[in-house]
Amino acid sequence: MTALQYPGVALDHLHTVLDTQRPAIEQATGILVDAIAKGGIIQAFGTGHSRAVTLELAGRAGGLAAVGMLAVKDLVLFGDVAAEEILDPTYERRPGLAAQIYDLASPDPADAFVIVSNSGINAAIVEMAELARSHGHAIIAITSRAHNTAVATRHRSGRGLAHFADVVIDNSAPAGDATIDLGDGIRIGAVSNLTGILIAQMLAEGISRQLQSRNGTVPVFVSANLPEGDAHNKALYTAYGDRVRPIEP
Repeated sequence: MTALQYPGVALDHLHTVLDTQRPAIEQATGILVDAIAKGGIIQAFGTGHSRAVTLELAGRAGGLAAVGMLAVKDLVLFGDVAAEEILDPTYERRPGLAAQIYDLASPDPADAFVIVSNSGINAAIVEMAELARSHGHAIIAITSRAHNTAVATRHRSGRGLAHFADVVIDNSAPAGDATIDLGDGIRIGAVSNLTGILIAQMLAEGISRQLQSRNGTVPVFVSANLPEGDAHNKALYTAYGDRVRPIEP
């Protein structure tokens, strides 16, 4: 079998994040801790494959309970949009989606937003950042600086996600995300989710440690596949009410 290039490339990008983004991650951690300490939660939003990073933050075993996941699918699950409508791969480019998703969630003024997008240019992403900013929410962006600067935003303002963020964490992915050139115009080896998940887990650990230092306890989900998991997690969902929606199976 031909030696695979991806493991080395992936490790290089992970090390780039660790070498360059710790100050931004620490700054973001402080902002998110303050939001939770004031009674807010973290609202995590992404579209397309960037949802993998929001899933790493929300509703998972060993993860913070004070995280809500916002997604385009909320328009179907909690609104009145037909499922087939959101299956259009360009749907995230349509103006007005973010306001509908935001209104369905009704975020508390104390909530902070973590918005994930490799490109940072599509309407739903930029509008959510603009909307969150207009409502006074703190915003953490996880995005690719390389992609942001390589292409024009699709937002009417001419601005991208990074413009609206209090802290921008660079996931180190290249424009287009794919890292390996096979020739003949074929590129493979996306890294944005891999580095994004590293960033998400670093945020979760930092937040948890600071909350534990302040309060002595941390609201963390337990695996539902452990005997105590269902009862433990049910109590947390009850405590947060409809502010934190369970993640669908």
